[in-house]
Amino acid sequence: MNAQPTYKLRINMKGVEIDLEGDKEFIESKLSNLDWIDAILQKIGSLPQAVQHKYIPVSKEVSFTEFSSNLNPQTHLQRILTIAYYLYKYEGRDFTYDDLETYYEQRRWPRSANPRQAVSDLIQEGYIEESGKTNGKKTFRILEKGIKYVESGFREE
Repeated sequence: MNAQPTYKLRINMKGVEIDLEGDKEFIESKLSNLDWIDAILQKIGSLPQAVQHKYIPVSKEVSFTEFSSNLNPQTHLQRILTIAYYLYKYEGRDFTYDDLETYYEQRRWPRSANPRQAVSDLIQEGYIEESGKTNGKKTFRILEKGIKYVESGFREE
């Protein structure tokens, strides 16, 4: 008995990955009329945003390395927000430029050419704000917009 070969098709659109598997006729029928993809994307778009969030550990004992690895921030702004969120959520405190340096070094992330400009950009965008001084050094706190951005896995809402 000859088994028919199985064909596979993978489609990735707007962060949604669809895998199809079947015989040649099945795959060709799905490719000849792509209306079914629109129907799937509409259904996914109506799902609560929480379904699409990245995993964020909730344990009080989570290390920064584990926490940031799960989020995988790609830009300096995302990395600064990751640090700010971690310190807020797990240590209950605001952050300083020294904290940025410490956590960048800990993760061995490439250093930002101008961390003060990156912080300024985050303030202008409403993700963080100045919160005073601690031991003579400026401190910053993450705002609700920044918290939501981190918790969404860095998706703009």
